[in-house]
Amino acid sequence: MRLLMLLQGRTVADQPGYHQGLLRLVEQGRLQAAQALPYLGPESTPQATELAFAQALHLIAREGYDTLWLQCYHGPLPDPRPFLSAARQRCPELLVLCSSGDAFGRWMHRTPASLRQACAAADLNFLTALGPVADAVTAAGARNVVLMPHGACQVRFAAPPPQQEAPPFDVVFIGSQHAGRNPFNPINRAARQRRAMVQALARRYGPRFGLFGRGWEGQPGWQGPVPFADQHQAMAQGRLQLGGFPGGRAPYYLSDRPYIAMASATPLLDCRLQGVDRLAREGEHWALYDDLPDLLRLCDRSLALGEDLRAMGRAARDYVLCAHTQYHRVSEMLRIAADLREARSHGRRLPPPAPRIFHAGVRPEDEIPQVVRAWAG
Repeated sequence: MRLLMLLQGRTVADQPGYHQGLLRLVEQGRLQAAQALPYLGPESTPQATELAFAQALHLIAREGYDTLWLQCYHGPLPDPRPFLSAARQRCPELLVLCSSGDAFGRWMHRTPASLRQACAAADLNFLTALGPVADAVTAAGARNVVLMPHGACQVRFAAPPPQQEAPPFDVVFIGSQHAGRNPFNPINRAARQRRAMVQALARRYGPRFGLFGRGWEGQPGWQGPVPFADQHQAMAQGRLQLGGFPGGRAPYYLSDRPYIAMASATPLLDCRLQGVDRLAREGEHWALYDDLPDLLRLCDRSLALGEDLRAMGRAARDYVLCAHTQYHRVSEMLRIAADLREARSHGRRLPPPAPRIFHAGVRPEDEIPQVVRAWAG
C-alpha cells in the first residue's frame, strides 16, 4: 500500500502522532510508502485546501499512491468530490479513506457539508462518534462506516509523566469554560453542567481542588490555562483527575482527552456514556460517574483507596501506551483498509470488520452491530 494522507493541519507538526504513525508503518514494512500533506496551509483558507488538492493530484500521478486518506475533513472546507473524481482518473484502483475527529449534533452544531460530501465519496469511513454523525453521513450516501475512537498522541504523551510524592491537590480538573447564548445547544448545556461541577468541587475540597483552563477567572482553585502538550504536568498535581460532562451523548464517543489523561498515570474519573465502558475497563483503567451527586460520592470513595487508586493510574497508562495511541489507531484503520483492498482485488465482499478498539474483556465481534454502519464491503 502506498498512502497519501491529506492531514488536517498547516504543517505535519500539527498532527505529530499521526505523522509518526505513518513513518513507523513504513519502517515495519506494512506500508510501501507514505506521505502526509497538510491541507489547511498557512492561511487555513479554501484556496489553501484547493492548492493541496492540486499537489495531491501531482503526487498521485508521480509517486503512484494507491490509497488516499482525507484525515478529519470537516469544517468550512471545499467540496472534495471533484478532487476525488480527478484522483480516481489518475489512479483507477485508488482506495479513498475519510476520517472524522469531532462529535456533531442532530439539530445544533450539525455535521458539516464537507464531511458529508467526503464520506459519501470515500470507500471507507472512520468516525470518532456515531449517533447523529453516522446518521448524517449515511443519509448523504456514505457506506462502510466504522467507529474509530481517538488515541493519545504518542509523540507528546508517551514520555514518563512527572512524579510528585505529595501532589498539592486531591482533585484536578482541566477544561475551559465556554459560554453561549442558545440554552438548547448541547454544548452550552454541558458548559452549565461543567460550571456546576467546578463550583461543587471547590466547595467540597477547598484549597485541595486544582482548576486548569481558560475562562475560569474568579473561580476558587483556578491555576490558569495549560498548553495542550503540558497537560501531564497539570494532571500530576492531583491525586485524582476528572473528565467533564461531554457536549454530546453519542454512544462510544470519547475525545482524545480521556486517553491523554489515562496515559498520565493520574487516576481518572470520567462521565459515563453508552459504550465507553467497553473502550476501557471500569474499575481497572478508570471510574465512571453518571451525574454530579454520583461524581462527588465517587471522588470521596476513590480518594480513600490509597495504593489501589495509584495502581489504577498505572494500569491505565500501560493500557493506553500498549494499544490506544494515535499510532495504534492509524495501524488499525490501515489494517481494515488493506483487508478491503485485498477482498476487492479478488472480487469478494469483505465482511463487516471488528475494530480492535476495546479492552480485553470485550469480544470485538459482538460489538459489530453497534460500531459498523451501512457496510457494503
